[in-house]
Amino acid sequence: MSSRANKRARAHMGRIANMACICCTLLGRAQDSRTEVHHARIAQGGAQRGGDFCTIPLCADDCHRGRNGVHGDRRYLAILKMDELDLLDATLERLYGDVR
Repeated sequence: MSSRANKRARAHMGRIANMACICCTLLGRAQDSRTEVHHARIAQGGAQRGGDFCTIPLCADDCHRGRNGVHGDRRYLAILKMDELDLLDATLERLYGDVR
């Protein structure tokens, strides 16, 4: 990846990190902890991750690494009837939806 592409990827991930947790937002609840950037795993193996532009804002201790989060039993995804691709879509819609 070129330095220009790396710069764009870091800028994008910075915007994602500054967003509210997308799961908490969709569940209609207040976010409990800081937001982390989660690299969506879509059609990758267990040790692989998506690219830097395929990132989702998730609260650190609940929706990301918590028992019910994407690295846990994924209960919140089941409640929302969504997968990581759906969360990525919701993230991009929230990030860029008002651009005309």
